[in-house]
Amino acid sequence: MKQIKYYYSVASPFAYLAIDRFSDLVKKYKIQVIEKPVDLVGKIFTQTGGVPVPQRHISRQKYRLLEISRFGQKHKVKINVQPKFFPPKDPHLAALFTISAIHKGNSLTFGKKILELLWSKEKDISEINNIRDVCSELNFNFDELHELSKSEKIKSIYNQNCLDAVSDGVFGAPTYIYNNEMFWGQDRVDLLEEAIAK
Repeated sequence: MKQIKYYYSVASPFAYLAIDRFSDLVKKYKIQVIEKPVDLVGKIFTQTGGVPVPQRHISRQKYRLLEISRFGQKHKVKINVQPKFFPPKDPHLAALFTISAIHKGNSLTFGKKILELLWSKEKDISEINNIRDVCSELNFNFDELHELSKSEKIKSIYNQNCLDAVSDGVFGAPTYIYNNEMFWGQDRVDLLEEAIAK
């Protein structure tokens, strides 16, 4: 079975813009996804020269907003380019819950719901009650997932995801690795599909 390593941040607008198209691609080609949420700002940027959004030059910040808006319109994705709770004060909570859900067998859906909270529903992904709602929607036992998210096992996976990302040359999100070839960005999903279809 074909495999794709999928690196993303649960706070990335570009991961949100791409998730439906990527999920459709996965179903179409029956791809096995190795889903790897990462600490983009704290671990990836610091290792690869990235700069958190608030610290970027104003021209870069403005263009980023324009791109989010353009691609949202192009792909008919409802997205708030400047959500109230971005950047989240604690992105790790949602990331650890997402990794816990993946560990329990969820593929792509939990991460999508977290992204949706932030970028479409104007919810704080650092707020535990909002994550509780996602658990309820996806029929996860919240208490069980919460305990798992605090475990050393899940924290270790989170850390290893970040180490793997840097090792694989990842510097932004979303990033897809297929046949040892990297595709970075929501605007590379078409190129990824071309590579898979060959």
